[in-house]
Amino acid sequence: MERVFTELTPECEITARMYAQGYEKKEIANLKCRAISTINNQLQKAFEVLHIRNGRELATMLYERISGMKFTMDFAPIVRASVACSMLCVFSFSLYHEQSEMRRGREVRVETRERVRRLE
Repeated sequence: MERVFTELTPECEITARMYAQGYEKKEIANLKCRAISTINNQLQKAFEVLHIRNGRELATMLYERISGMKFTMDFAPIVRASVACSMLCVFSFSLYHEQSEMRRGREVRVETRERVRRLE
């Protein structure tokens, strides 16, 4: 495994990478045969040394260092508007589809009741 967080000790780097990849602290502790408090201390030290505040920033930093590209959510206004419009369309379509499914279910129940009444 190539080192990514060279500022950290090898042991601390392994913990930080596992956490950035989505492992829970308890899972890391079990896999490394360490106490959860040790894992917490290593992550706290990693956050301090790397000047980050949380696991999301750690995961972003890991991605950026592995890929060599800066990850940003700073999109142009036209891109933000396009994404918002697309999401609104998807939401509207799913809501329409859900309502039509509900109506279809009511029609089937009404038809079933009509058949039952005819049989009586």
